[in-house]
Amino acid sequence: TMGSSQTCIRGKPQGPNAHSSNEIKEKKNHELSWSTLTIEGDSFKLNGNVFDMWGVRVASAAYKEEYTETLIRNLDMYKSYGINTITVFYMGSSGGYSDPFNSEGTGWLDEDVRNRMRKIITACNARRMVVVVGIFYQRSKKPNLENWRAVQEAVKTVARELKEMYNQGNQNIIANIANEQNSKRYSSLPWSRVRNPTDLIQLCRIFKTIAPHIPVGCGGYDHAKNIVIGRSRHVDALLWDTKGPENSKLLYDRFKKAGVRSIPMVNVECFGGWTRRFKNGNFDAASGRTEYLAEANRCRSQQGLYFFFHSNSWYQGVSIGGRNRFDAGGAGTTNDPGVRWYLEHVRSLRRT
Repeated sequence: TMGSSQTCIRGKPQGPNAHSSNEIKEKKNHELSWSTLTIEGDSFKLNGNVFDMWGVRVASAAYKEEYTETLIRNLDMYKSYGINTITVFYMGSSGGYSDPFNSEGTGWLDEDVRNRMRKIITACNARRMVVVVGIFYQRSKKPNLENWRAVQEAVKTVARELKEMYNQGNQNIIANIANEQNSKRYSSLPWSRVRNPTDLIQLCRIFKTIAPHIPVGCGGYDHAKNIVIGRSRHVDALLWDTKGPENSKLLYDRFKKAGVRSIPMVNVECFGGWTRRFKNGNFDAASGRTEYLAEANRCRSQQGLYFFFHSNSWYQGVSIGGRNRFDAGGAGTTNDPGVRWYLEHVRSLRRT
């Protein structure tokens, strides 16, 4: 075993205590389907089969129990449209954020966030869905981690946590070290050195030392830094962002030309804060649906390029005076707000 009293055979946990109460609850509606995510070249594979990743960013879903439960209730709906991956951060996002670690980084000050992330990963695993599990965010009302050494310890804490889940059969995980790693907002925080690609890559190395079977990646919207990150042999996937309506296919070509390795390139947060303009789930504004649909089409046509839908006004609505939504809503108009229009497009694009 690897840090666990259970053995793991072909992705399934063995032993009398193999399933937690949360996992047993999931089994009422879903036959447990233990899934193993791997990376081969620039492709993801789930249980050995090509995994056509389509994601949504729900980064604050572990921040409150209400958010977690609402997301889990909607997972089947997302899966029905072809959304098979979500991204959630331990530290959250503008939709709700905190530092859940103790001051030394050796454990958890907020066990609730830890447990909610466990629930999300287990619920996704039961549905053969993947979770990109993020660690650091560029805001904190009251940082608990006291220095860079504590930051390194926090990465070890997460690696041990996810390794334990992996050994229990939850092998549907990718780790993302830091959200938008180049953001200037990190500057005043104890984990500010994530802005330096060398330090960020070192955190990837620390993670892999403890959890070698779990893919790890990172990135941001400074594309020169993305190139440095993507060239590193310690990074399994380039998890980057676009700031406003950039063209992911052109960026993919730029990265490849600059020597980024043959690894998956995943736009885990399309358009960033630019999406605030589409308030209350109304995407009627100029370039609204057009930009999203064009990006989805580009990623559909390029092997090794993957795309996550992001909307500040929907999934992180509290950041602009609204509320966080994890349902699909409707057609994205004033009278029928929501993101279902995008989900319907993904269903029409899904590769066989």
